[in-house]
Amino acid sequence: MATYVLIHGSWLGGWSWDRVRPMLEGAGHRVFAPTLAGMADRRHLAAPHLGLSVHINEIVELMERQAVTDAILVGHSYGGMVIAGTGGMIPGRIGRLCYVDGLLPRSGQSAFDLIPLMKEHFGQSPPGLPWMSSPVDPALFGVDDESDRRWLEERVTPVPRRTVEEALPAVDDAAREAIPSAYVHCAGLPFLNETAELAARRGMRVITLEGIGHLAMVTHPQVLARELLTLARPVGSPV
Repeated sequence: MATYVLIHGSWLGGWSWDRVRPMLEGAGHRVFAPTLAGMADRRHLAAPHLGLSVHINEIVELMERQAVTDAILVGHSYGGMVIAGTGGMIPGRIGRLCYVDGLLPRSGQSAFDLIPLMKEHFGQSPPGLPWMSSPVDPALFGVDDESDRRWLEERVTPVPRRTVEEALPAVDDAAREAIPSAYVHCAGLPFLNETAELAARRGMRVITLEGIGHLAMVTHPQVLARELLTLARPVGSPV
């Protein structure tokens, strides 16, 4: 049995893994899919100061509290920032890292530093909350199915902008990058093509999902779950 810790992206919540989680658990694995502070069912915690470091500390505390060791730590999109920080703080508790169309920072880099075009998607705020960013249309991320779009639109919530403005705190980048890592590239959109190329240059295993957009856990959960399940095999085994 492996332990998966699934970290969601901006505007989402632990609910975004609802279509993937049952397949991982059905294969006999333990799964945590926490919602980060300030979003979804925890949106009441949103505050101007709430940023990346808060989220990293939340996941570190979760893994320590639940005595999670040898975890498969998965981060989607902004969640890549969170797992990078977690991996640099407690590398001994992590067996594998997996970035699902996620950002690949090193210490001192923010999400906006890595992809400046992201600023366009975080420019709109709810009335009276200039430090929050309103969700964008799911169609921008390759969600074409109407039922999937409705499912997302009913659940997405604003996100504290500091999460994408705050740089990754000083962590042990070398220890994190020594952890066996994979990058799932959702190639249906060019949004993170250069990031996938960076992952390959860093020696990560790159899994390319052709024709699948940024929100694979919603639009193609079976495909994504199948790839995540391969990570539960011993390092070095055939995939």
